[in-house]
Amino acid sequence: MLKVTFISGILFGLAAVVSGAGLYPWIDHERLESQTQVVPNGGRSEVFFIRLPVDRIASLGTAGFGPGAAAFPAALALPDSLDDAQPMQIDHFKVRDIGGNVIGVASRHTVDLTDSAAVTWSLSFPSRGALWLVSQFDPAALDAALAAVGYQPGEAWEGELDLFVGDPQSLTGDIHGGTSEFSTLTGTFTERWQITGVGDSGELRGTIELDTTTYLTQ
Repeated sequence: MLKVTFISGILFGLAAVVSGAGLYPWIDHERLESQTQVVPNGGRSEVFFIRLPVDRIASLGTAGFGPGAAAFPAALALPDSLDDAQPMQIDHFKVRDIGGNVIGVASRHTVDLTDSAAVTWSLSFPSRGALWLVSQFDPAALDAALAAVGYQPGEAWEGELDLFVGDPQSLTGDIHGGTSEFSTLTGTFTERWQITGVGDSGELRGTIELDTTTYLTQ
């Protein structure tokens, strides 16, 4: 129950911040041109990037989520009631377009669901709105993939790892609309992690790529 309450508080808090930011004119944001491409059947494709570790704002999770769960900043800590028997992870990032421009922020919440984990993304873009994504994630997949290319926990590693996150039966997740520009959209996305190194304390280096395809809701 404490786990559910804690996670619900995070989600509702995030929603309040996003909603408030959209209503209150804090600053006049410059809107960069959207880097979208038209796809068959009237949809559009847009790819977003996160560079690790430079785009990481904050990360926090239980040890069950491997190297990516290392707390950042280090002073962050989960409540004692949330232990490794209840795996979860919370990440906040800056988001870039294909040109490398920072165009927004993203929150990624991962919660254990017994035999898999649910991953929810909320991408928030000034002057455009928020885009909501949902998929599945095997917490052991990243650990196993890193081990297969020579990474040892507690040691620095450099190399190349290309991993698509998602249900083994389907690597695509679902787009559940959002706010403003994205409120009438549905579609699918893929989440791709291209890792080039792991630091001594477990911080990841590389790129997260979110490749979205959206359509107007019928």
